Amino acid sequence: MPVLVSKQKAEFQKFDKNMKWFQDNYEKLKEEYAGKYVSVSEGKVILCDKDARVLIKKLREQYGDIGAFVIEFVSKHKMELIL
Repeated sequence: MPVLVSKQKAEFQKFDKNMKWFQDNYEKLKEEYAGKYVSVSEGKVILCDKDARVLIKKLREQYGDIGAFVIEFVSKHKMELIL
């Protein structure tokens, strides 16, 4: 397997794991982070902010590559997507 594909696969697996943690812990996250964007990596919230752009800027300054981070809005109310 080419190195680039291997690296992308590993990064996607980290992202997938981070997303699963976010989804599994959403109810707990609502208690502390409702109304904010959170960044999740390795089973914990790394940073949060009310502005997604500010959050992404802070993450890039501190971590550089943020490809495997999950960045999601935590809503007080249940959101439904209509496709």
